[in-house]
Parts: sequence; C-alpha cells; structure tokens
Amino acid sequence: MRFTSDRARRGVLMLAVLVMSAAGCERVVSVNAPSFEPRLVVEARLERPFNRRGPVQRIRLTTTQDVFTEADPPPARGAVVRVVDAAGVSVSFAESGTEPGVYIATAPMNLPVNQSLTLLITWNGDQYQSRETMQRAVPIDSLGFTEGGGRPGLGAGLRAAIWFIDPETVTNFYLWEQFVDGVRQVTPDSGAFTRAVRSDEISDGALIREFKPYSGVVVRPGQVVRVRQLSISAQTYRFYESLSEQTRNNGSPFGVPVSSIRGNVANVTRPGRLALGYFIASEYFDIERTVP
Repeated sequence: MRFTSDRARRGVLMLAVLVMSAAGCERVVSVNAPSFEPRLVVEARLERPFNRRGPVQRIRLTTTQDVFTEADPPPARGAVVRVVDAAGVSVSFAESGTEPGVYIATAPMNLPVNQSLTLLITWNGDQYQSRETMQRAVPIDSLGFTEGGGRPGLGAGLRAAIWFIDPETVTNFYLWEQFVDGVRQVTPDSGAFTRAVRSDEISDGALIREFKPYSGVVVRPGQVVRVRQLSISAQTYRFYESLSEQTRNNGSPFGVPVSSIRGNVANVTRPGRLALGYFIASEYFDIERTVP
C-alpha cells in the first residue's frame, strides 16, 4: 500500500508540474501578411445645417496600408477632386497646404435638398465616381436628460434623450452624432464605438419620445451636450448598418461573418478595384443644452 501511495503522489506531482509548465508557456507565431497595392479611401461627407448655408466643404482622401501597420493612413496626394450638381455646376476641391490629403471646396456650395450630387476623383491614373442625393433634415423638437440607459446592464446615470416627429408617408433614415463639451462620442476608446442609425420602417409618422441615440454615454451636470440628427439615404443607412455589425462582432457563434464592406465610390477605370469609404450628402439639425 505504501508503494502504491508513493507512486500516486509522484504521479500527482508530475501532473501538477506539467500543468504549471503548460500554463507558463507562450508560443510566438509569426504571420507573414502579403502586401497589396494601396487602394483609395474616401471620406466625403457634404452637409449643411437645416435651412442654412453650410460651412466650407472638405473631403479627405487617404490610402490603405499593410496589415499590422500602426502609423496613420498615408494621405492620397495630388488628386483632382470636384463635385457636380444636378444643374451641371461644378465645384473644384483644392488640396490643403497644411493638411495633406484634405481637399477643400474652392467656392461656396448651395447643396439643395432632393437634388443629386456627383463626386468625381482622379488619382494615381484612375477615375472614381459616386452619386448621392441631398437628404432633407428632420427637426428635433427637444433635448432632455433622463436617468438610465433604457436597457438592462447599462447602469445608472443621466443620458441625453430627444423628442421629434417622424414625417408621415415619407421614408426616412437617420444618423445621430453626440458631442459632449465639443468632443464627439464615437471614438475607438469610448463605449459607443458604433454609429447610431435607424430607419422609420416601424415608426413612420410617429412621435418619437425620449429616444437615446447614445444610451451608453453618461453625462454629468454642467456638461454641454449637442445632438446632431442627420437625414441619410437608404444606401448610406445600409453602409452604416453593415459597418456597425462588423464593429460589434465579438467572434461569438452569433456574430456576423467577417466581410469586406462595400462603399459607393466606383473605380471607372478599373471596376474591380473599388475605392473604400463613402460619399454622403446630408442636411442635419443640431440641438444643444447644458445638463442641469
């Protein structure tokens, strides 16, 4: 019996050592990701305040880069950029002398609602094109602050809430942005890392009460909160929904498959090499209030 007991103890000791060794082991795996020809990335959002002329319009062009690169995206220099409205009026965008890759409108733009706008880009020997229709904004009636996020697990604290009437018999798609003390809340390090978008499929013509676009963002007394409600097209809504699904994907069995998100900027010269990013034309309504 003593022999059996000693051997059992040695076996247990050896097993413990093996488990501890395995737990302390780290295996470094090197991944050789292939390099690809850089693609154009378009950040073009032409917008204006409700019933007012907007600010000077800006378009940002960058390029993709290799996987695991931590540097900022390289600017797409030397592009020829212009926007043509439905009446054929063309406005050129000149590259900024202080912000490489940022192109600024050389003339004021009216951006009339319900009219189409065509974005034309020439870069690196390729011609790019995209078309959007300027959407009409829906006013926000009021902005308030109510306790709780409205969903389990979000915890206590004040959240910004809005009230507005969705126009009846008109299909509307919305995008919301929230600023706290001038800082936009969608950042890589914030709890709100997806865009707040919504369609009026089940709320057409309804009074939207106490809606919290950023229910995960707690605000404190004395802070200045601004909520921006943008009207977007159906194709823009689908783009942001797909983008948010990919961002929320946590690898669980219920997560959406990882996929490439297609924008609306076509490469006319080489159709197989689409640009990334999106071209948006939107009117928006802003409302601002200090948290009591």
